[in-house]
Amino acid sequence: MANKNAKKQQAQAPEVAADVLRYTKADLLNSKRFRHQRDLITALLDENKTYAIEEAEALIGRFLKGQVN
Repeated sequence: MANKNAKKQQAQAPEVAADVLRYTKADLLNSKRFRHQRDLITALLDENKTYAIEEAEALIGRFLKGQVN
């Protein structure tokens, strides 16, 4: 019975992509991919967090699409 409950919990748990690479702000600042957006990375990303490439691109994209006052 306990084994069935364990399998149910595993099936319901959200899957976390363990193979997604995460980078620090410094790593992204030094990358060729973001060389033209270093000023945005400096302003938008937190020193104490890590980011997947997609997350960093999404933050930059949201900032660039923001409203102008």
